[in-house]
Amino acid sequence: MKTSDSTTPTVGLFGCFSAASNTGSLTAMACLQVTKRLGSDVVGICSLPALLNHVPRQSSLVKRLPHVLVVDGCNRSCARELLAGVHVTADAYLNLEADLGIHKLGPFTSHEFDDEQLEAVTRAIAAAVEALAAVG
Repeated sequence: MKTSDSTTPTVGLFGCFSAASNTGSLTAMACLQVTKRLGSDVVGICSLPALLNHVPRQSSLVKRLPHVLVVDGCNRSCARELLAGVHVTADAYLNLEADLGIHKLGPFTSHEFDDEQLEAVTRAIAAAVEALAAVG
């Protein structure tokens, strides 16, 4: 198990990760699956709260990333909007509602999705990561 940040991945992932809804839960779980499948040299999950709180280590890491992928669960686009507030722009963007047709069910629906939806989101994120990584 890797315990240091000695290498910077090619792609940094920012997800909405709001487990209050089905789509937020899907962003978190799928991003974790993608990092496991593709490896930490290719993709890593960045901490949106740490970046927004101006934690120096996270800010420095994000500046070193060759590419940034933002994944939002719904059309509110919270992750993308919050990142814009700290001048971080995505090289690629995926929205579960707009791009994959997965509808947000609302508050307290954290577990209301199925394995097929999780796999579809995981595949979409992995494809976006692989496309960015191919650019270099």
